[in-house]
Amino acid sequence: MLSLTAGVAWAETPLPPVQNLQQSALQAAAKDQPLIVMFSLPNCPFCEKLRRTQYQFMAKEGYVVQQIEITSRTPVTGFDGKPTTGVQLARQFGIRLAPTVLFFGPGGKEIGERITGAPTADFYGAFIDRALKESAQALKAKPGAA
Repeated sequence: MLSLTAGVAWAETPLPPVQNLQQSALQAAAKDQPLIVMFSLPNCPFCEKLRRTQYQFMAKEGYVVQQIEITSRTPVTGFDGKPTTGVQLARQFGIRLAPTVLFFGPGGKEIGERITGAPTADFYGAFIDRALKESAQALKAKPGAA
């Protein structure tokens, strides 16, 4: 019963799972926005807090915000159009701590400063704002490139 209850609580604040990074990055860039990807772990209380207090609202506002579990072996399409997994992506991007949030442009280039861990709630919004500003500048500087 405990695991069932935990699963219900977990499902209350979902972010869309990564399925195709290449398409998602192009979708976000078409809105002049970065693709925002949270690398998380199952049952991570810090990941859940950030989903609940920050990222689900950004997704509702129209940002392309997705999540991938760093322990997942479920196939997804990478930025290069080839199959990969959460485990491989975490290794590729040097993710060692959950949550870690990356801001991508088309092609999979990081265009905003990544946010590692769960800094204090008072400052977390400022970290997101800074990464979004950096991302917007990068997208304007090199339209369609990354």
